[in-house]
Amino acid sequence: MEKSRKEDEERALALAALALLKGLIEALERKGLLEASEVQGVFDGALTSLEFRAQEPAVGLARRIIEGIAVSRAAQGPGDDPAPRIPD
Repeated sequence: MEKSRKEDEERALALAALALLKGLIEALERKGLLEASEVQGVFDGALTSLEFRAQEPAVGLARRIIEGIAVSRAAQGPGDDPAPRIPD
């Protein structure tokens, strides 16, 4: 597979995972199954699970994505919906 296609596929997977994670957290909050204060625990658990993976570039990217979502949620004001970006 040529490099640019592989990069596009990896980027698409990252974007899909990002959208699913964000949507799932918001749905759980709306239904009252996850408190806003518990969301940080979700992010912490995800980051902890990455500690036990082989430390390769994909793991570093995954960590930056999770940290980016956590930071954007912390900075998010009521009614704001910032669109986190996948690092290049």
